[in-house]
Amino acid sequence: NLLKIKGHDYRPVDFMPLCSRVISKPGYSTFAEALRLDIPISSVTRSGFAEAAILIEGVQDYGHHQILTPTEFFHGKWEFLHHTPKPPRKSQSLVKDGTDKIAKDIVNYLQTLTK
Repeated sequence: NLLKIKGHDYRPVDFMPLCSRVISKPGYSTFAEALRLDIPISSVTRSGFAEAAILIEGVQDYGHHQILTPTEFFHGKWEFLHHTPKPPRKSQSLVKDGTDKIAKDIVNYLQTLTK
């Protein structure tokens, strides 16, 4: 199911709601969007990226996930696609409206400056 999207008007996050799983290296915005949308994440570990371990921990705690070694990802046959992602380790869920809350707080603050 590969469809090439032409042009530079789209970002991966624009298509994320259409996906049943995100396959990615650790990255803050990708993980945040997938967790916000409750889309399982299959992630390859990433050395040399300071935030990778923290992001992987967060995904394991709050999202359905599969954590892959670079060998599994780059040299395997991607059998992981046939396995169900693991459930989150924690039962509590993340707040999903953080961007809306921040935007409202900024608007409210700016309105106090104009009064």
